[in-house]
Amino acid sequence: MKTVIITGASDGLGKAVAKLLLDKGMRVVNISRSKCDLNGAENIACDLSNQEDLDRAVQTIKEKYSDFDVLINNAAIVGYAPINEIDYAKFEKTWKVNTIAPLYLISKLFDLIVENAADVINIGTTHSQHAHPGAENQLAYCASKYGLRGGSYNISMELKKTKARLVHVYMGGFQSKMHEKDYGNVMTDPENWMKPSDLADIILYIINLPKQIEISEITINRKGRRG
Repeated sequence: MKTVIITGASDGLGKAVAKLLLDKGMRVVNISRSKCDLNGAENIACDLSNQEDLDRAVQTIKEKYSDFDVLINNAAIVGYAPINEIDYAKFEKTWKVNTIAPLYLISKLFDLIVENAADVINIGTTHSQHAHPGAENQLAYCASKYGLRGGSYNISMELKKTKARLVHVYMGGFQSKMHEKDYGNVMTDPENWMKPSDLADIILYIINLPKQIEISEITINRKGRRG
């Protein structure tokens, strides 16, 4: 039975992935402030912007889940603000959650990732490929996801000589409450956005690929959003 660790599996895409993996008989461990309420999910309470919480989460993984097969860095926040109004605290928290936390987790668990020949999946964004309409007022988010992209490149080079794999996913827009949680913008046209359950199918496919196959990067986008 595979053990999969997911950050931010209490809601949205992370929860959809967790549900599918649980349905497939895998062990799912969620790392977030809020519990994943799916039957069978195990939880590690953690504020991803807090180093002490991250260190405690790492220690729990080493003690209880050291044989994990997959680490999915999914959690993220928008950090929405007009470019001339964003404050230092919002910049800092966005970078801590979106960039530092996933890269720090990989760093602290690196030896186990190599030992387990584990897969690491970093959920990025198409906004870190090039500018898209709709990225306005998301300076902290776009910049922090560029940071995750750069970290993924570096870690991929470190893992090149091992059996472990890293996949960086450039994720396009999907049905989510990220914006609603951040600044109250409720999605009014969910039918025009990708479904988390469909994206979960793709993540499962990647996880189940034979070890001699590696998808280093993949872009998943809404129809018509190329370029």
